[in-house]
Parts: sequence; structure tokens; C-alpha cells
Amino acid sequence: MTNPLNDPSFSSAVHRPMLCSLPILPILLLGLLLTFPSLSVQGALNGLLLWFNVVLPTLAPFIICTQMITALGGVELLMKPFSPFLKGLFQVSIPGSYILLCGLLCGYPLGARMCADFKKSGSISPEESAYLLAICNHPSPMFLLGYVQAQLNLLVSPLWLIACLYLPILPLSFLARFIYRLDVSDKSALSKTPLKSPGQNQISDITKKPSLEDTIASTCETMVIIGGYIMLFSILVVWIDRLTFLPESFRALLAGAAEITTGVSRLCKAFPDSQSLLPVLSAVAFGGFSGIFQTRSVIRGSGLSISHYVGWKFLHASLSCLIALLLPFLLPS
Repeated sequence: MTNPLNDPSFSSAVHRPMLCSLPILPILLLGLLLTFPSLSVQGALNGLLLWFNVVLPTLAPFIICTQMITALGGVELLMKPFSPFLKGLFQVSIPGSYILLCGLLCGYPLGARMCADFKKSGSISPEESAYLLAICNHPSPMFLLGYVQAQLNLLVSPLWLIACLYLPILPLSFLARFIYRLDVSDKSALSKTPLKSPGQNQISDITKKPSLEDTIASTCETMVIIGGYIMLFSILVVWIDRLTFLPESFRALLAGAAEITTGVSRLCKAFPDSQSLLPVLSAVAFGGFSGIFQTRSVIRGSGLSISHYVGWKFLHASLSCLIALLLPFLLPS
């Protein structure tokens, strides 16, 4: 049985329908922008304010910090308290444990970017990078507890929300490990994975000191791309709101599928309090198509599959809802 990562016919079959439809999308987008200019401006403003007030200050410092830790060789020192547990539970190398920890704590799309960077530098194998992409790119606990919980008009325990979002990582890790043929038989090999600074070759690691300015410039480029996608999908959410012939709940579901921050707010308003939890969990676990396009932008050129990633996010959203349904029966009353 061949590894799907190494099957070019599989990759070609997956991407061919997408490539055929791509030119139509910007043409439709241009038509809508010209037809509804005021709505487009309002959506763009909403997206840029969201990016400036929320995403930029919470994500950019983490990207700069994680890149500098990697460039200065601080990963092994930082991961000493955590790597034994993460390596034992998820069967990852020390660089892989660092990617997983940062991806869980810092939010979209840092985990995906680190998977791509570490794969390009040779610090982790293609199999491990694909495996980690399936489990490490999620909303941060700060977003979950600071924003999502505040939007829900329900008394929901923070631990309950965290369990619903992060427990699916365990079964997904077993499945991804099997699919990507991650070799976990040699634990010593995992612990000896060479660590190189992303974006640098072995010679430059020795002769060139890491530059904070280069790190900031790279982070700014990433943040501008993320901001562009948030702006476009915020315009889409405003257009969806104007589809008044559709039921309000369906429009809210479309908004949640497009962009999670705005979508969570729409879902909490459109559904009765007692029925809003599952739609909100689905939107947050899936990450929205805005999150998918952001992830696609940061893994570009790395060989990682965005179609695989979308499949993992659908599966994660399903498992989050299943856990939300089962937890009341499993926990003591």
C-alpha cells in the first residue's frame, strides 16, 4: 500500500477539478464588487478592523517569537519539560513537539506555517509534517475562552469547551499516523531528529547570525496575506447577510463556514441559546474557509496538501460535535 504523499496521480486527480473552476471565482467576485460597492466597502472595513484589532496583535508577536526561538537554537531548551509527554502521546520528534505545542497554544495558522517551515529546512520528515498538519492547526485557547465563550448565551464550563475542541486531536492523531505511515517503532530516531532553522541551509546556520529584522519582515508578509483573506471573506459574510430570502439560521451557518470570528457571532444570534452550541463548535473546529485559505498561503511551496487538510478539518468538526453530545452522559451529574 503506497503512501498518499508519494502518489502523484492521487494529487493530480484531487486538484484537477479545483484548477478548472479557479478562473471563475475572481470573475464572480469582481462582478459582485461592482454590483454592491457599499456592501463591499463595509465588509472590507469589518475585515480590516477585525485583523487590526484582534488578529495582528495576538498572532504577530507569537510568529516573531517562535521564529527567533528556532533561529537561536532554543527549541530543545524550551521543550525539555514538555517533549517527553508529547513524544510519548503523539510519537513526534522534539521539533515536532514544538510545532504541536505552538500550534495548539497560538492559533491559526501558526501551526501550519511551522509545519511548512520545518519541513523545508529538513528538521522534520515529509511524513511527520503531514501528520502534524492534520492535528496542530487550531484556534487558540485565548480565542476559545476569550471570544467564543463570551458570545455564547449559555453557562458553559471553560474545561468543557477545551475538551470539545482539543480531545478530537487524540483519535485524529492515531488515524493520521496510520495514513501517513509515520514510523514510530524507533523512539531513539525520533529523539535525534536534526533541528535546523527554517529558511536557512546548514552553511548559513554556522556563518550567518539570525536577524530580527528579517524575522519581522517575514512576519509582516504573512500577516498582510492573512489580512487580505480576512477582508475578502468578511465581504462575503456581508453579502450573505443580504440574502434575506434564505432563513436566518442558514445564513448564519454560511457565515460560520466562511469566517469563524464573524460567523460565531451570527450563529449565537440566529439560533436559540439551547441550540447554538453545536453550530458554534462546528464552525470553530472547522476554522472556516478563510482559515483554510490562510493555511494554504503559509504552506505554499512546501509540498503539503491543502485538500488533505480540509478533510482533516471536516473530520475534526464532526468529532467535536460528537464529543459535545456524549460528554453530558459520560460526566457525573
